[in-house]
Amino acid sequence: MEWAFSTVDKWGSTVSRRIAFGGVLAMLLIASVTIADVILRALFGKPIAGMNEITEVFFPVAIAACFPAGLTQRVHITVDLLADKFGEKMTAWLKFIGAVILFWMFALLAWRLGAISEELTATRNSSTILEIPIWPFIWMVAVLVALGAVFQFAVIGVECAKAIRVQVAGSVDNIDRSLVGLMAGVVLASILVLWGFDDGVAMLAGAAKASPSAVAFIIFGLVWVMLLLILPIAASTALLGIIGIALLLGPGQSMNVFGGEAEEFLTNSQISVLPLFLMMGVLASAAGLADDIYNMAHAIFGGLRGGLALATIGGCAGFGAVTGSSIATAAAIGRVALPEMNRRGYSTSLSTGCIAAGGTLGALVPPSGVLVVYAFLTEVSIGQLFVAAIIPGIIAAFLYMTTVSAYVRLAPGAAPEATRIAWAKIAPALRRGVTVIMLFTVVLGGIYTGIFTVTEAASVGAVGAFLIALSRGKLKGTEFWRVMGETAAITAMVYALIIGGLTFSFFIGITGLPELLADTVGGLEIAPTAVIAIFLVIFVLLGAVMEAWAILIITVPILAGLITDLGFDLIWWGIIMVAVVEIGVITPPFGINVFVLKSMAGADVPLATVFKGVMPFVFSAFIKLALLTLIPALTLWLPSTMF
Repeated sequence: MEWAFSTVDKWGSTVSRRIAFGGVLAMLLIASVTIADVILRALFGKPIAGMNEITEVFFPVAIAACFPAGLTQRVHITVDLLADKFGEKMTAWLKFIGAVILFWMFALLAWRLGAISEELTATRNSSTILEIPIWPFIWMVAVLVALGAVFQFAVIGVECAKAIRVQVAGSVDNIDRSLVGLMAGVVLASILVLWGFDDGVAMLAGAAKASPSAVAFIIFGLVWVMLLLILPIAASTALLGIIGIALLLGPGQSMNVFGGEAEEFLTNSQISVLPLFLMMGVLASAAGLADDIYNMAHAIFGGLRGGLALATIGGCAGFGAVTGSSIATAAAIGRVALPEMNRRGYSTSLSTGCIAAGGTLGALVPPSGVLVVYAFLTEVSIGQLFVAAIIPGIIAAFLYMTTVSAYVRLAPGAAPEATRIAWAKIAPALRRGVTVIMLFTVVLGGIYTGIFTVTEAASVGAVGAFLIALSRGKLKGTEFWRVMGETAAITAMVYALIIGGLTFSFFIGITGLPELLADTVGGLEIAPTAVIAIFLVIFVLLGAVMEAWAILIITVPILAGLITDLGFDLIWWGIIMVAVVEIGVITPPFGINVFVLKSMAGADVPLATVFKGVMPFVFSAFIKLALLTLIPALTLWLPSTMF
């Protein structure tokens, strides 16, 4: 039996990768058509008719094609704060439970999308301009999600077998018997939950409707319990959101909300922004742009004392502009910078500290995937968020560079003496680095000037990064498949996270919790800035143990309305949130970026050494946060000048 599940899991992984490959290529093709639309509109005043409709019907299928691959590759965000405390046995069983609730989420999603497809089939809805039938595409989305659920069932079997092996030692027959029993239990439990869901909700609905805010606090607490049990965030928020909505509005309405929110999100033409920017980051990494931007920064700063550390900060800022991820930036630049700094005689504290801190620029410097998610959760402009992040990104990079300069002066032994760099080495580095600058300028400049919409800018970025990687021969053989697979896996992870977050956000909205918090805070008679200060402390603590994606999904639905009621701008708050959460990823004792650098530095480097090196940068990050908080114009002025 174990062999059967393992075989299906491996077969599903192979098949899902090929399906995802088609989905990612479809996204790239749609991006190319979008660019053609921009060119035709600019040169001839004749855009492609119904371009938004093309995106709305084809892109959801391309996205859904990534879900099976994401599930078979086990790409899910979890909070592993207590993972080391559980032990091998309990961790194995928690992974099994996590696989089960992911199966439930995708099975329910496939069911609800199928129901929506039936309704669209009956009405024969078509797009307005091109009259493209919508129902076949939603059916394809439902089928692909259902396929992901089928593959996830095989994942449950594999994780169950692993847990049994860890729990008890025995023959294959004994393991198979236990596996059959437990998998039968999963099926039975799934049937019983569906069968008894309405009755269970009916028993609790009266008490829940009498005190919606209490339900909100209970569900919110359960979310944290599930997260601390290292269960997937997407499934935890989705399923608890469904339960909460069912208690307040009824089981039927909860399922309608779950399916409707997902369908509306997937068919939103603007949603193509997110996977295209994610693709841009993966392709940029594959193309070697991290090396280029680091070498260019080295050419500019290498002649100064601590030049390689300064170049590392500059490289992180530049690469962050095309990848949008803190951890990815720290890992990519660290791979290039750490060996070079060690070879040149930089102290381990300085080298690891500046890379860990510089990595935080990846989430702040636009285009940022975290900011895109924030925009969807709050319904603010993605373009304005990107433009708003430019000045804060520059301030952060400047303060980090200032920290490096102070570091090497106060601790002269931390860096070697400055050496002059020959022009023969500078010129080639500058030429290759110009590619990154041009890509960043076209994408952000197009958004700022109004030449591009954000969707069009994302298309330019993705296709541009693809062409750069292709022209450099970086997509040959297995590397092409790896890049496509990584893009699909990240896309599936983020989309599942947002679908769960939207359901949870809807639940929080109907409980009245945001209004209750606003009234409570208003009754405390404390200054709004004091409330913001409290939130900042909380977010630093959360950022130390959780990724920015998870923090946004859990907290934005609750706090967005409160921030508005306090009189603050949501664009400003989005930048502040990212800035403060990214302080957490380098703050002891759980800073994620610090552990990334520790793993790269090797077992011989104590964790305390890395934390010692990063602390001066934490101090400068707090200065940046204070400036952005006390002077909102640093964030809001540039968006106000947009075309």
